[in-house]
Amino acid sequence: MQEQIYHLQFAMDTFYFLMCGVLVMWMAAGFSMLEAGLVRAKNTTEILTKNIALYSIACIMYLICGYYFMYDGGIFLQGIAEIDVDATLASFAEQNEFTGDAVYSGASDFFFQVVFVATAMSIVSGAVAERMKLWAFLAFAVVMTGFIYPMQGSWTWGGKEVFGLYSLSELGFLDFAGSGIVHMAGATAALAGVLLLGARKGKYSKDGKINAIPGANMPLAALGTLILWMGWFGFNGGSVLKLGDIANAHSVAVVFLNTNAAAASGVVAALITSVVLFRKADLTMALNGALAGLVAITAEPSTPTPLQASLFGAI
Repeated sequence: MQEQIYHLQFAMDTFYFLMCGVLVMWMAAGFSMLEAGLVRAKNTTEILTKNIALYSIACIMYLICGYYFMYDGGIFLQGIAEIDVDATLASFAEQNEFTGDAVYSGASDFFFQVVFVATAMSIVSGAVAERMKLWAFLAFAVVMTGFIYPMQGSWTWGGKEVFGLYSLSELGFLDFAGSGIVHMAGATAALAGVLLLGARKGKYSKDGKINAIPGANMPLAALGTLILWMGWFGFNGGSVLKLGDIANAHSVAVVFLNTNAAAASGVVAALITSVVLFRKADLTMALNGALAGLVAITAEPSTPTPLQASLFGAI
């Protein structure tokens, strides 16, 4: 009977991991719609091409070497297709309880991790939209997803020392679902790109005046933001890593609740700010408010109260 429960718990946690990964993969569509809606119409096709290509490159590069650098997972995921059932059951038995660490398929872990890699690269894509040529961007995507992201990920979630010198965990570093590891890593790469590339053409006139560049399709941008909002439940919820006991199932529910509260508060705070500053509600600011709230709560969505999560999202 106990072995059957172990089998069921393994299947439940693996399936939960996979479904959360699917939600995060769906965020690629959200990024595509958001970017396509906020750029000029003439650049829509290239933006969409860039997004589907970066997702594909992220999957290939993380499979080839990224997972190896980050978690010692083996070049080309060597051995990941095999499973020792007896050893897996023994790992449950060693815990001697159902509330211990999560035990799930290694293949599900790879799938969940690879969609995070693509998310980090999508952040770069949004920042350099209408600034960077397609093939130059894709060349950087190879480096970012195959080497840069996995290296910094190995120092954090991978538990390795930074260049063999010190451990970030010993210094108190904690990132529940990737606020720094995913979003700040992508944002840092994006900032470097923007500094090198400069402003979009037409953003500034010869006398230095700022020219507004309205998005070509605001309904598409709003749809993209809502898709990202939905995908974030997989992003944060999946990072609990386990569903098969009361405490972790409750933790998943709290994470979902806090993630939603932070995003909603971010929207309201952004709308109020736009009214105060510009005397009108601005859709673009509202969309960015939702995303800012989501990124903020990603650092630790499981421990704040709903009120605290709302304040984090608003700030």
